[in-house]
Amino acid sequence: MKNAKKKTVKGAKEKSLTVKKLKSGKTYYVRIRAYKKINGKTYRSKWSAKKKVKVK
Repeated sequence: MKNAKKKTVKGAKEKSLTVKKLKSGKTYYVRIRAYKKINGKTYRSKWSAKKKVKVK
């Protein structure tokens, strides 16, 4: 994604996340994926589908 910003949440088991410092009235697209390190190797899931979010 062009100009994409990444956020890593370690140990997250929640099913929601609040992202701060977004501009009011703007539309953002959000994707997530899981990862886990086992014996020094990182395993990642596929990216989720994009979710369109409009900030009020």
